[in-house]
Amino acid sequence: GAGGDPPQPATAEAQRWDDTPDHRRLYELLNRVANPRREVMVGLVNDVMMCTNRKTCWWGGGNILETFLTALRRIELKNYVMLTLDDETEAFCRKFGGGSFAVPSLRMEMPVPTAQQGSRGANMISTLKYGLLKQTLLMGFSVMVVDLDIIFLKDPFLHLYRDADVEGSTDGFTAGWASGQISSVHEPKMGWGAGGLYVQYFTMNVGCAFIRPTPTAINLMQRVADRLSKAAAWDQQVFNSEAMLLSHGDYNGSKVSLRIMQFEKFVNSKVYFFSSRSKFIPGRKVSEADTPVMVHMNYHPDKHKRMLCVWDRYANGKLDACDKFPPGDK
Repeated sequence: GAGGDPPQPATAEAQRWDDTPDHRRLYELLNRVANPRREVMVGLVNDVMMCTNRKTCWWGGGNILETFLTALRRIELKNYVMLTLDDETEAFCRKFGGGSFAVPSLRMEMPVPTAQQGSRGANMISTLKYGLLKQTLLMGFSVMVVDLDIIFLKDPFLHLYRDADVEGSTDGFTAGWASGQISSVHEPKMGWGAGGLYVQYFTMNVGCAFIRPTPTAINLMQRVADRLSKAAAWDQQVFNSEAMLLSHGDYNGSKVSLRIMQFEKFVNSKVYFFSSRSKFIPGRKVSEADTPVMVHMNYHPDKHKRMLCVWDRYANGKLDACDKFPPGDK
């Protein structure tokens, strides 16, 4: 990927990360595992991702965390950390791998904001990450924040451009919906002035986003964390409204710079199984260039089954492993 020297730690308003015991341990771990550019992948995880309780494991069974880590081991990724929110998950990470693939994990105590109590488990976890991301950015690290329902097939850090505050995957499922397209309206009653153009694009998915430690990005994390601490909301919607809505009147936008990852490299499951299905299914031998960097199961409820099919397709050579899965959930 492109990109020059890593950005220096942010100094806007003399901000410094909060010096707590947890944050000191986090800083030491990040310092140990980050690549020479001070870049690190971060996943926030609790025991829901291990499907220890079928009542909260709504995707039909299967240990998503285990499959996620197995994929990272295959690509030999080293610069990542798993931040665990309970003892069971921390114990699993410590037992997984070992040796040259000991999982860099850290048990964190992170209470869910009162405003988010009672929401879906995955949403409650998502609300925690923005304050933590702010601290990590203030430490001077670039962070690739990830959900766990992803199969990485290549090292994502080799496929970044590093020219924006936030470089993220898209929920879009065509080139236009992913990176933006101009459309028009036509109001016949207006006569000569009937037409008008507007821009449309899909939301960025914070389940795979690379964030650089710039003052603007740090401010964005703070804005999202503040809103989530005050009212129940879906973090993805809050993030996109803060990142993308234009300044107007008394509303001062974040002015963050954005780059969308290429949608057929950083692939969401609607692209893989639906809109670009013929590119991937039926399975056949493809060049390394046509192998995705990752596939994110964000559009399908049977997440783990589809993760396993992608794993079998690319890691085990079972070319038809995903062919039986329908475009949607029916």
